[in-house]
Amino acid sequence: MEPLLGMLSACLLLVALITAVGSCLSHGGAEDAHQPPDQPFTVEQAHRVMQCHRPCRADACPRKQAAFRILVASGRVVPDNRADGYSR
Repeated sequence: MEPLLGMLSACLLLVALITAVGSCLSHGGAEDAHQPPDQPFTVEQAHRVMQCHRPCRADACPRKQAAFRILVASGRVVPDNRADGYSR
């Protein structure tokens, strides 16, 4: 019974990982993944975008910049003085 539970746990972990990675992939072209949103993000969406765009620089990725602004406006992020340009 224990090997079966271990295998089931590994499968569930794999499905969760695939789902998390898939949610970060763009449905359009690679360039579309970094475009600003058509509608403002919710706080939850902004968190997800910040996680998915972790390698991006906020000054070079309009999508991450939009997410950052939402998190600053909601009080979830307090930017460093060096990041003042991103929160405007």
